[in-house]
Amino acid sequence: MLLDGLYLIILVVNGAANTLNDKIYTPIDFGRSFCFRMNNFNTQVGCQTSRDGDTGILYPFKTEETVTETLNSIDEPIIPVISSGLFTNDTATEFLKHSVIMKGLIIIEDKTEIELFSPAKTCPGNGYNLGETVNTVNPHICSSQDKWNPVGNWISYYDFPFGIFAIRSDSQKDLVTEYANKNLFQGSLKPYPLWGAQIQAFMNAAGDTETCIRRNTCDPIRGRNIHVNFVPRSEGKEIILFITKADATAFFKDMSYGGEASGGSLAVLLGIIKSLSQVRDNDQNNDFNQLSAEFMVTFLQGESFDYSGSQRFAYDLRRGDGPYNISLSNIKCIIEVGPISLSNELYLHSNNPAHESVKQIINLFAKYSGDGQLFTFEYVDGLPPSSINSFLREDESIPAILVTDSHSELQSKVYGSRFDIIENNDILSSRLKALIEVFTNVALQFNGGVETTSVEIEKSLVSNVLDCILVNQNCTLLQKLQNTTDLENERLSRFTSVGHNTHFTIYLINMTKDFSKKELSVPEEKCNSSFTDKWMPYPRDGLCYGILVNNTSAISPAFVIGDLSSTKYATWTESQWSRNFKLRAFLIASNHENVVIFCCGILYFITLSVFILQCYRRSDGIFSEVNSQQ
Repeated sequence: MLLDGLYLIILVVNGAANTLNDKIYTPIDFGRSFCFRMNNFNTQVGCQTSRDGDTGILYPFKTEETVTETLNSIDEPIIPVISSGLFTNDTATEFLKHSVIMKGLIIIEDKTEIELFSPAKTCPGNGYNLGETVNTVNPHICSSQDKWNPVGNWISYYDFPFGIFAIRSDSQKDLVTEYANKNLFQGSLKPYPLWGAQIQAFMNAAGDTETCIRRNTCDPIRGRNIHVNFVPRSEGKEIILFITKADATAFFKDMSYGGEASGGSLAVLLGIIKSLSQVRDNDQNNDFNQLSAEFMVTFLQGESFDYSGSQRFAYDLRRGDGPYNISLSNIKCIIEVGPISLSNELYLHSNNPAHESVKQIINLFAKYSGDGQLFTFEYVDGLPPSSINSFLREDESIPAILVTDSHSELQSKVYGSRFDIIENNDILSSRLKALIEVFTNVALQFNGGVETTSVEIEKSLVSNVLDCILVNQNCTLLQKLQNTTDLENERLSRFTSVGHNTHFTIYLINMTKDFSKKELSVPEEKCNSSFTDKWMPYPRDGLCYGILVNNTSAISPAFVIGDLSSTKYATWTESQWSRNFKLRAFLIASNHENVVIFCCGILYFITLSVFILQCYRRSDGIFSEVNSQQ
């Protein structure tokens, strides 16, 4: 009975506490949009709060001028509330300068279209491109004089000692904005009480990668490189390798959309897979198998972090550990598709224009360039930041070409940001469809084949792919491939994290399987048990198909060889954190009111204690009188 009574008391007290907590705090829903900490060989970047979280007054800022003026004149702990367009390099620098009073930052994601914001480096892949070395003293200094991303402001590589959250829900944006605006009168803070917030986003990792790995407080960036072949591997045969960057990044990682950075190139490579598969399947004379080299298409992940995916693939190839044991010596040529969504004027970049293969490819693209053609292709000497650099750092003699819409700097002014969004439309679908057909014909002719008019990709297929990559992952194509209509109804984020299989990785593997599949004369019921000729079984839609799709680890070679302070290979890690993230609003009383409440509480406690003590001392008399009356 005593235990039952105690249990009842605990339940009542706990319920009362929860009710009181609900009355004091208003939780703010931020989804997954928060900034977290990352580490590399010599530094840490990102954001974190103190272990128990931080509290401050919600303070709305409307202009950059008010940010500077207010931070210089206020000494109260604050959590600024700003619009997404106000988070610039200048304001970020001001917030860092006043980190003593900064207890967090809330960014209201408004509907304004941001056309100029790149939190990435001015020199992507700094120190890891061909001929470059990492600046270990100041990694914010570019190793090259060429600024491929001149508008880059490096904000993603700052170390913020406070939490930063983005609010995307309309109702939550209105709520936070209302609370913050209530705190001001004619541009100044009102008297207390004021609306404040508590932000809790503590990160376990600190210092550099070597330190946090030793303490087991961080994990390496991983991801999977996805490889597609079209015919079973013939040992010794050369390979024409198509590659592209598959991942994307942003300041808030759940909004890593990478529309211009890699969205269009993903659609082009998927289209090349489909078109080469069609040429293979329509081949009546076995000409496809008789081509001088084999085709291989590879999607690289982790490229946003100093090319970790391509570094790993090149490292595996150098050791002869590529898919089907291929090595660098098997590579006839590498063709990388870079950003290609913004223009019909495309550029062919190479560091080795004298190589016969490079000259041949340039001449083949020239056939589809200029008057009467949809595109112009212009050769540019030298390589900008691109995945090709990882392969050339292992073997500079490999002929390689980058095809992109940028000449000497990126066309996109929102590279590496959550604003890198391009919408699917008829113009884009038509352009990429035509580009897929050009690439396919160039590849076939370079490989000893002939130009074919049978390469005809349906524009609807290109449009469906773009819908999935650029617009909404709950798209018709993925619903079919995933066999469900219950996909997340939002734009697809392509951030490479510490896990192996993100949603995007799974989707991409399934698309490559479906686009490259070859129908085989095997009943579906025997599809998984009667395979020969190195094909992998792929039963679908009542038929039996064979596929040649592999995926390999994209973790940087630095973690394979155990050199966690490497400057040759990328060393990026992601901090571990607790799941107890909080963002909640509440009313803050003034220090004077807090002192008064505290003193009243002490007085109440003393008075109650004296009363109880007197009752205890006189208890014998009180209860004896009661007993005598009974």
